[in-house]
Amino acid sequence: MKRYLFIILFLSIGFFTTFAQERDFYIEITPSKNVLAKEEIFTVVASIMNVTMKEQRLCSWSCSYSENWQLEDSSGKVHMYATDCDKNIVSCITLRPLERLEKELYLQVDSAAKKGNASFRLDFIPCISREECFETAKENQQFFRSQQVTIRIK
Repeated sequence: MKRYLFIILFLSIGFFTTFAQERDFYIEITPSKNVLAKEEIFTVVASIMNVTMKEQRLCSWSCSYSENWQLEDSSGKVHMYATDCDKNIVSCITLRPLERLEKELYLQVDSAAKKGNASFRLDFIPCISREECFETAKENQQFFRSQQVTIRIK
């Protein structure tokens, strides 16, 4: 019995290590609502998890956090919504192995959206230092993709 447990543990660690070497972060998004009206603003909790065995540093601006994200919506029914902000302050945090950071993003259903389902995902574009944030063109940066989420427009 102990032998089988050891084999399962060994295979699990090997799988996790392989997964972690391919990706630094696991991204998961959760919308606040699944049924929305045209022009409705809604939040999405974006969870960023460090899936490596080393500490990872992330930086973001308080007012420009949405700049770290790119919306993938082929239907054109949803778009990013910018909120008002008084002071744009950069903050950097260090995520320990398997630690998560959760923040809210604001999205809005397009005014021309037709009734039905809309599916989207978000790509997270990290920056690791204050100087790097938003200075490098997004197409040259590494990004991490969330799962696809489907909402219904009424």
